[in-house]
Amino acid sequence: MSGYYLGFDIGSVGSKAVIINDSGMVASSVIPSGTNYATTSAAVKAAALQSAGLQESDITATAATGIGGRNAGADSYHGVIICDARGVNLTFPTARSIIDIGGQGSQLITMDEAGQIINFNISEICATGSARLLQVVARILQTGMDEIGPLSLKATKPSNFSTSCTVFLETEVITRISQGDKPEDILAGIHRSIADKISGMARGVTLQEDIVVIGGGALDSGLVQSIEEKLGMKMLVPDNPRLMAALGAAVIARETKT
Repeated sequence: MSGYYLGFDIGSVGSKAVIINDSGMVASSVIPSGTNYATTSAAVKAAALQSAGLQESDITATAATGIGGRNAGADSYHGVIICDARGVNLTFPTARSIIDIGGQGSQLITMDEAGQIINFNISEICATGSARLLQVVARILQTGMDEIGPLSLKATKPSNFSTSCTVFLETEVITRISQGDKPEDILAGIHRSIADKISGMARGVTLQEDIVVIGGGALDSGLVQSIEEKLGMKMLVPDNPRLMAALGAAVIARETKT
């Protein structure tokens, strides 16, 4: 059955919408999540429809995920882990593991060749293993999010941080600045802290290649390299790593109508 299918991922930091048909992705949209998830969902859907040149009546089925996904008005709601797996499976059929570094925390997922979950581990919300920490540090250093990855790769003496709490880590970053640590060394140290968190989570999940890094943290090349070095494994990164859960939701919407 041909048609268009829309998936939402309404997250704590960003909201995403993806439209697919039988041939693949047609259009997508990413906007900041506001305080009203229903309003945000309507806005991100409208942006995706405009990008695709479609009307809402052209959409055959919808599905949603994310913290605000139940407010999206979609035909069905599904957990982020399931949607991550389906989106990554479509993008990288050889993938068997996922590291999702999102705005609230991180998730490690293992799956089979069909994108079905085998095992997973989720970090606590207040932890160093989140993309939110990167936003905090970028703000303190007055550096753009798109600049922190390349800048961190110039580090010669990564800073050491003693805490794993985001709140206290912010204070520690300010202390490091006052002590004369270079921005690139601070960023490299933060990346190592997040990589350490990911490594600790991996003790409960047996990661197998191919491993795909997704979420906002995957946009940070320095962080991806730190994770590779810590785990001793090569990572794959999608062209649009923030869209994987929304893509997975769209895939599930398509499956319900075919």
